[in-house]
Amino acid sequence: MYRLNASVGNGGKNQHDDVLIVQKLLNKNTHIVDTIGRVPEDGNLDEATQSAILAFQRDVVRLAHPDGRIDPGGRTFRILTGDSPHGATVAFVQLPADGEGYYLYSDADKCWGTPSTIQSVKTVAANLKQLGMEIGVGHISFANGARMPPHKSHRRGIDVDIRPQRTDGVRTGVKLTASAYDREKTRTVVNELRKDPNLDYIFFNDTEIEGIRYWEGHDDHLHVRFKG
Repeated sequence: MYRLNASVGNGGKNQHDDVLIVQKLLNKNTHIVDTIGRVPEDGNLDEATQSAILAFQRDVVRLAHPDGRIDPGGRTFRILTGDSPHGATVAFVQLPADGEGYYLYSDADKCWGTPSTIQSVKTVAANLKQLGMEIGVGHISFANGARMPPHKSHRRGIDVDIRPQRTDGVRTGVKLTASAYDREKTRTVVNELRKDPNLDYIFFNDTEIEGIRYWEGHDDHLHVRFKG
């Protein structure tokens, strides 16, 4: 449980322990919006930390006039800790449970996304179906963008978890180190995703597949981020 004793940022007291808490929280939220950027966790309000606060208020909290200050119990702090949902720029739509070329392995209430992201998932899945394949789709976001533990992201409707492919076609998860993991079919999924102009990047830890990024904890799913 994080607690600020005083304000951090423009016009704040900027006490060491409070600044350190804000820096740690900002770094935990770098998945939500790339413009935040990682900041040093040293308890000093430097230019990078101040810029990150402004970016968070602008791009996540969606304040029309960011003040660059985080107040104890304030809206920015509540969203930073995940106690309040972020300000979504568009209404999310739900990915239907029954679709062409995909199945859900997550609760339906965790499969809301931006219209463009949902359409991208549908398009990629339909293209893969023509190749005799289907994808398992997991967490995207809640309808209101609330925090979805244990994820640091999955709040903007643009992050989609997709299972790697299996050699036996069974609708269950698989790690890339398992004998049932199918690298070639997973590569085909990645290639189809990369054809989509809405794709931003893919986190997955099979370093033999081109077009992906390594990120700890992504041995059993592809974390796909779309642009909007």
